Amino acid sequence: MAEKKVTEAEASEKKAAPKKTAKTITKVDSAKATTPAEKPAAKTTVKATPATAADKSSAKTKRILAVVFWVLAIVCEVLAVLVFVGKVNLHISTALTQVIGLLVLDFILVVFGAQFWKQANRIDPVSEQNKTKFWLWNNMGVIVCCFAFIPFLIYVLLIDKDADPKMKKVASIVAAVALVLGIGLNYTYSPVSAEGKAQAEATLGNTAVYWTPGGSVYHLDSDCQHLANSTNLFEGNVDNAIEAGKTRLCKTCAKNYDIELAPNGAISSLAAPLTAAVEEAVEEVAEEPAA
Repeated sequence: MAEKKVTEAEASEKKAAPKKTAKTITKVDSAKATTPAEKPAAKTTVKATPATAADKSSAKTKRILAVVFWVLAIVCEVLAVLVFVGKVNLHISTALTQVIGLLVLDFILVVFGAQFWKQANRIDPVSEQNKTKFWLWNNMGVIVCCFAFIPFLIYVLLIDKDADPKMKKVASIVAAVALVLGIGLNYTYSPVSAEGKAQAEATLGNTAVYWTPGGSVYHLDSDCQHLANSTNLFEGNVDNAIEAGKTRLCKTCAKNYDIELAPNGAISSLAAPLTAAVEEAVEEVAEEPAA
């Protein structure tokens, strides 16, 4: 009887043990990052370092593309106004359909431009010493979105008093919705600064980090509790994670490895670089086979 009870207890324990989700990990090229030959043990404040020539070139290309998209967006807005007042006819269906089409195209161009701008800012971030400049630079997409729709709304609602009421109502609703959606999509919720990126690189070096396609967080453990239900992971260094839009270290991972975080979620300037022992622990956890 005793032997049977033990067997039942073991079966119950095995049944209660949670199953680990099988994960597919995609490695991202991390050739850019370098591991310091010797990491200081003391906590240090890291100054922002200039981006490499390759980074600056890539960021410049993306910013140029963003500006091109934004210029085309403003052109669409101007055309929408001209079609609205009857000075231009694109000969595509009705004037209202033309206006709606131009506003939708305006919205798409604004959002595409903002995505290129955000990518450039993650590759070659600006310093956060000047808070106003830092916010404006990171949210240029929001500013352009306002220029791409507010003038149209002002003209339709306040200036043109003789427009067809139905056309005015529909066009203003479409423009207002596009404005709100554009601001929400273009706003940078977790901007990375030059100082923050330099601190993350100094603290983590070439340590492997993991992230999912969504969200803005990267992890030190592929088996972090917050990745329990994630089947597709990307692996790379902190540079790769930031360029993919993952600008913050997971709070749980930071706590597990005694890494200090700033209030905005970035690695604090007081955080100590990971020691070789901790790096080995991270690698052992990552390589540990699933039960």
